[in-house]
Amino acid sequence: MKYLYNDKLLTIHELSEISGIAPHTIRDRLRRGYPLEEALLDIPTHTSVKEFSQASWYKDWIGMTINDLYTIYWKWCVSHEYQPVTKQCLSRQLMKIYPMLKIIPLKTKDDGSCHRVIRMRGQYDIKE
Repeated sequence: MKYLYNDKLLTIHELSEISGIAPHTIRDRLRRGYPLEEALLDIPTHTSVKEFSQASWYKDWIGMTINDLYTIYWKWCVSHEYQPVTKQCLSRQLMKIYPMLKIIPLKTKDDGSCHRVIRMRGQYDIKE
């Protein structure tokens, strides 16, 4: 299916490239009756995540597990009287704010457990 946007017929994937919103989100909004322009509006980032990301430096998070980052974020929210979001919401919002970051699973050598670690896109080694 194609949609008329700025006098051009575009697919849902082409619309997602313009707006930066996932195709399934746009499709879901259109099914709910949103006009196309509103369906392409960006999903707002939670205030606590925005302010936390501005108060800290994202390069300090590289090599850190999501669990450790969430603990820091939670303590920051409590000290600044914000309601913390969930760990999943935090990681999604931070990846949206900083598209140069990614989260990858990493197995530990000691016990073989798997942790989610923050890396820069294209980075394969953590230098300590």
